[in-house]
Amino acid sequence: MTRTDDHQLDVEKRAQAPWSAWADRMAESSAVAVIEEVFPSRRNSPAFRVEITRFVRMNLAAMASTCGASAAGGRTDRTAMREFGKWLAEQGFSVRTVKDAYWVGLRQTLNNWAEAGWTGLVPEGPEDPEGLAGGGVSGELISAVTGAALDLTEAGAREATTAHDEATAVFRTSGETRRRDLVTEILDGRRVDHTGSLDTALGYRMAGTHLCVLVDAVGRERAEAALKKAQAATGASDRLLVPLAASRWAGWLGHSREMSAQALSRMRDALNGTGTWTAVGGPRKGVEGFRRAHDEALRVEKMRSVLAADRGCLCFQDLALESVLLNDVPGATAFAAAELRELTAATPRADRIRETLFAWLSSGSRVVAASELGVHENTVRLRLDAAADVLGHGYTDRRAELLTALRICRALRAERLYRAAVEDARRSPRRRDDSLAVRD
Repeated sequence: MTRTDDHQLDVEKRAQAPWSAWADRMAESSAVAVIEEVFPSRRNSPAFRVEITRFVRMNLAAMASTCGASAAGGRTDRTAMREFGKWLAEQGFSVRTVKDAYWVGLRQTLNNWAEAGWTGLVPEGPEDPEGLAGGGVSGELISAVTGAALDLTEAGAREATTAHDEATAVFRTSGETRRRDLVTEILDGRRVDHTGSLDTALGYRMAGTHLCVLVDAVGRERAEAALKKAQAATGASDRLLVPLAASRWAGWLGHSREMSAQALSRMRDALNGTGTWTAVGGPRKGVEGFRRAHDEALRVEKMRSVLAADRGCLCFQDLALESVLLNDVPGATAFAAAELRELTAATPRADRIRETLFAWLSSGSRVVAASELGVHENTVRLRLDAAADVLGHGYTDRRAELLTALRICRALRAERLYRAAVEDARRSPRRRDDSLAVRD
């Protein structure tokens, strides 16, 4: 490559950079509008949002290229349009959502583009080599741009709906649609009896013990890969995966016998290694257990936004008590803050005292607590003395309350509880000092 070629590539990259950043912001805004209006059940799915944004970005680039915007990039081809329709069919969305997604995206994009002064359509000048400043766009040009965008959207929606119809026909033939409908009937409580025909239609035995695994994945391939890893870790004999709009991909693993704690631990590690967000319910037995495991997985998945740890895999067995306590997050926060007082401070020393207090209250033994924490028994004693300084020497009379507060503190971010404790201290005369700090 010659020096001139290098220079030309550098110029093109610099021209692309402002357009790319602006287009990314446009795509994000339009994707949010599409999800909120067309797919509200998936608003909390990062994977779904990423994929919708990708499709919107491709359509935006195609629209800008068609309308003559500078540095816009290539056109969206027919394959991408069809891929979008097939993807939504695979996810179990109706053909109407395909059309709605296109038209909502177009409306939001045109609104944003107009507010930005039709960025990229003005002639390039010496002070604006990329033509991104906006302004000076004629009504005739805006009319032409709008017409071209409408034509492109209509063509895209037509290709996508055709692909959706074709994919839906394939799913019906393969029994995929029937399996999803049967699972929905079980979860809704319309089907409660176990029959051989139900097993046959699902390709899954309902008489065993079930784990439900919700997987936040863009497509079946990634969801299936995650479920297979969980199956290998637990030794499950049966596997079932269906797309459920309200809960992303829903998978079940069937076992003919009770599951061990070791198997559940292996499954958790395997799912954490998939790079996807998952939620696990169960194990539960029979048709009712199939439904209940799904409900449990949903409950812990809904907790994800308030949990302190950024855990890829959330298990109901680990968070069963928290799922009850955190039904009322403000109430639970206020309760824990009032119980723990200064121990809610987000400092290393407060962390150590909380962990020691939890280990001792759980076991009832300083020796056991020291062993669990890997410290000397005298260290446990000193930390408990520090806890008594904060909580008062009669704190052992409130073991249940303190254990509950410590579990809430473990689940939530300490900063949230500390703010609540500060407010509680301002209102309550029983605090001995206003610093609310457990310092190193």
